[in-house]
Order: sequence, then C-alpha cells, then structure tokens
Amino acid sequence: MTGTSRRWLRLLVVASAGTVMLVACAPSSSTTTSSPKAGGKLTVASWQEQDSLLACNITAAASHACAYINPAMEGLLTVKANQDPLPTNPKLSDYWVPELATEVPTLENGDVKVSVNKMDVTWKLRHGVNWHDGVAFTSRDVKATFDFWWLKYRDKNPTPLLSTSGWDQVDSVDTPDEFTAIVHFNTVYAAYLTLGTGPYGVLPEHLLQQVWAKTGDITHDKVTVSIPGGYSGSDTLDKVMVGTGPFMFKEWVTGDHLTLVRNPHWWGGGGRPYLNEIRVKFDADANTELNDLRTNTVDMALDLRPSLLPSLSRQSDVTTVTILDSAAEHLDINLHNTFLKDVALRKAILMAIDRQRIVDTLLLGRTVVPPDAWMCIQTGAWCLDPNAKHTPYDQKAANDLLNTAGYKLQTSGPCKGFRTDPQGRCVQLHLITTTLPLREEQEVVIASDLAGIGIQIIKPFANVPASRMFGSCTGGGVIYSHNFDLAMYTNNYSYPAEPDSLAYTAYHSSQIPSDANGCAGQNTTFTSDPQLDQALDQARLSVKLSDRRDKYIVAQRRLADVIPEIPLYQAVDVEAYTKKLGGYKGNEFWWMNQSADWYISQ
Repeated sequence: MTGTSRRWLRLLVVASAGTVMLVACAPSSSTTTSSPKAGGKLTVASWQEQDSLLACNITAAASHACAYINPAMEGLLTVKANQDPLPTNPKLSDYWVPELATEVPTLENGDVKVSVNKMDVTWKLRHGVNWHDGVAFTSRDVKATFDFWWLKYRDKNPTPLLSTSGWDQVDSVDTPDEFTAIVHFNTVYAAYLTLGTGPYGVLPEHLLQQVWAKTGDITHDKVTVSIPGGYSGSDTLDKVMVGTGPFMFKEWVTGDHLTLVRNPHWWGGGGRPYLNEIRVKFDADANTELNDLRTNTVDMALDLRPSLLPSLSRQSDVTTVTILDSAAEHLDINLHNTFLKDVALRKAILMAIDRQRIVDTLLLGRTVVPPDAWMCIQTGAWCLDPNAKHTPYDQKAANDLLNTAGYKLQTSGPCKGFRTDPQGRCVQLHLITTTLPLREEQEVVIASDLAGIGIQIIKPFANVPASRMFGSCTGGGVIYSHNFDLAMYTNNYSYPAEPDSLAYTAYHSSQIPSDANGCAGQNTTFTSDPQLDQALDQARLSVKLSDRRDKYIVAQRRLADVIPEIPLYQAVDVEAYTKKLGGYKGNEFWWMNQSADWYISQ
C-alpha cells in the first residue's frame, strides 16, 4: 500500500490536453472558469445499462444505476466531492453534506444520543421540499423508508432486497412533527449515517402506499405517476422514479437512452439546476463511449478504463478525471467448491498471480495492489492494520506449498500438465466475469499464471453481461446464487469511510444470500468464521472511531488467514467530459453527483 493510501487523503487526477494535475483535497469546481449559464442539454454515456433502476443499492449494487438515478433521487445526506477539503483527522460525518436533512447528526451536536446499549438519532428535515409529482416531502417519507426496509415486513419483505443490514437494528421511528424524524435503535449502531442517505436514501411514502395496498413488491406492483413536464403513466418503481432532486425522470427507452429533465421547483435554489436536460445514452462498452466522446456524440463518458488514458490524453477538447476508489477488483472464491475449500490451494492462488504485472501493463501503473485484506483502504484508511499482510508474487513458493499439501503435477493422462488433488482429482476451475475487454484481458493473465502452478482454468471463459453477473439470487444472478468457482469483479464501499457498508455484508456469515433469507446479503463466497463474525459485530457497537479500529484490525487479520478472495488491485474511476461542461466535481461513490451545478460553458 502506498503512503497516500495510508493517509486520510482522497486523490483526484485531472488530465487536460496532455497535462496531468494531482489534486489532494483541494477546493475546485472544475477546469472551466466561465460563469454558470442556464439552459442546454448534456448527453452522458453509460456502458452498463441495468435491468432495474432499483439496482442502485436496493435490489443490487450497481454503480451505473446509481449514476443515472443520482440527479433525481436524494437522501438525508449526500457525499462531498473528492476534491472538496477535509479537516485534519476527519470524522465520518465530515465526508457528508446535508441534503434532505439540514445537518449531519453526531454525538457532538446532540442529534445522536447513546444510552447504555441503545441509541437514538434525530434527523432535522428541510422545509419547502416537494416530490417531483408535487406532493410535499415530510417526516412521513423518512418513516415510510424505514418501514419499507425493515419495520413493516422484517425479514419477509416481498421486495428482493440486496441486504437489510443496519436497517434491522432499528426498533421504531417517531415523527413528532413534519420536519423531525427520530430513529430508535435497539443497539448502538456505529454506521447509522448509512441509513437513509445517498440516492434512494428516502422513498416517497405516497407511492409506497400504492405498493403496500397490493403485494408489497416494488419491483412487481405498478404505481400511477404524474410528473409535470416529466413522466406520466403507470409502471413499477424499478422502471420509473419520483424523487426530490434537481432533475426529474421523463423516459427510459430500453437499450437506447434514459432522459432526465430540469426540476423547476428544486429546493436548492440559486437558479439551479442550470441544464434543461440530461440524457443517458447506453453504449455497448467503454470503447464505444470513447468513440462517442471523440465524435462529440456524447458530452461525458462514465466508467472508462485506465487502459484508455493514452487515447483520452490525445483528445485536446476533453478533460479526464481519475479517482482512486475505496474498492478493489478481486476474485471471489467459492468456499464450497470441492477444491477451493482447501486454504492451501487458496493461498497458492494468491501467491501465483502476478498482480503487479496486471497493474503495470493493463492499468498503466495508475493504481496499487492492496493488502490481502483490503476492507480498510482509501476513505476507510482510518482502520487499516499498520501491519497489514501483503502476500508477494512467488510462483516457486506456491508450487512448493502445493507439493507439500499433496497436489501432484501430472506428466501423463487426462490431467497432463496440471495437478491432481490428494484424492487424485484433476484440479480444474471455472473463472467468470463480465463482458468487459479489460477483464477479459485480466482473465488471460490469471489463467496463464495459474497454469504456471498446475491449476487449470477451464476455457473458453463463460463470461456474462453485468445484469446477469449481479442479478439477485432469485433471478439467477451469478454471484448471489454462488454459481461460480472464481468470479472477478469490483466490490466497493457503499458509503464513504464506512467499512461496515462493505465488510459486514460481504464477510459476515449472516449475510450469505440464499432462498431461505430472501437473497439478502452480499457474502457471495460462503465465508463463515466465528472470529471474523465477532470482530465485525463488535465494530458496530461504538460510534467512536478509536473504539472501532481495533476490532477492524482483528477482522483484517482473520480475513488474511481465511482468504475468501484475491484482491487484484485498488479500483480506479476514469471519467471524461468535453470542455464545454462547467461545474463538474468528481466523486467515487455516486457518479453524476452535484449535477445541479453543471452547465454548458460554450
């Protein structure tokens, strides 16, 4: 891990006309200095169209879905831009900005009260806010959101939720008036800021009531919506949205585009939003996005890859932004696999992959290889183990380990050139990922490296579209159905500086998705370790960072021993936009954040 990743430092690289500038927590609105102008349309390219708008952290965790719902759907809080300054030794609350709330609740300001083993959080709400269909936003919406996630149905929710982690720590919500909501927790829940915040942080009570009058499944029951100047009709809430944000939903033409239009009544004021329309164009892949940007077909391209940076640097009218994420591209390991249940084999795989070569060649050296347990990187670096384990690339040691563990390299027969396990079975594994060129290149490198220690990766690779990879287990999604041996993708913090948003749902044994629990949780590897569970449970029980850090260090050390996944590299966001766009600020968590400040400068 580099020194910058160990500090509380968020990094933003801005490349413009062949020059590169590194910005570390420095205030800046954009590379364009002209004054904001009202009007105009902006086209944004997304190469990963989702099947559902609710794939933004309700039924799945898809960054692209969060990008194109972010300008419309708000929460109690939103996140700061990566280049906005942080104080020295920041608290978790310093990463947040009030949105539908008027302040960030903390122990210090009295909005958070802890009594023995319980806590209350008071949310003070903004006045004068309306939903896009004209209905007033009140504390009833906040209460209805908590009802939706847990209080109404508990663990029997008709909607196939990604996870109810955190929501299930809530006892009740009081609404003493229209602009105050008090959340009563049945325990001390340190990650309280993650509930009700970000895109889809608060849901409209009046539309939930329409669903609750039917089956209660917001992916199934149609609601009737009428947005002046936007969408009017009936559909499910995974196909339409009604929010409070600066832009309103107008249409979604599957396979082509999604259109958001200006909300003339947005509470933010100041003549914002400046743009009349944001159109999200769905492209086949990142290379198509690059071509669209080059031909001025689009004005912004989301989720490009570091391998495209040389091409982007040659575009004189394009500004490119690179942000290191609180995330890692990694290999999930199915711990129920016949071979992979053996920790010796998992350790050998970790040693055998030349991850630095992947960084240096496929990612042009723009990122780093994280620790073996990466749950405390970037914004979560406050809890990073000072003695974090970094397993080096060492094929000789991997081969020696397998020899000692009884895996024999065969010189003849059906397993010729590869190993058999101690029971004499050919060690063959499937590797699956999404149909993204970079990942397909990574597969080739990984398969070659593993062949070097006698582990056969079955070819051809059976890669799938992102919608299939990340679909719910009830819908046959690959990772949530555990239908893989090794699965390669990026996992990330759902919220800034909050390891619980990743570690608890990804590694706690209670979060293994199954038909029995309604597919809730993101523990796709079948990780089940009592010591790890205990550390993750205890880390939730104090709001003070100093009390949580030691527990997370225990969790990291246990993860490094269990090896449920192989971290390949710290994930990198690459976005690019034409210089006619002003007001842009980058953010690793929810792309297209702060879109109210965007404007056309030419």
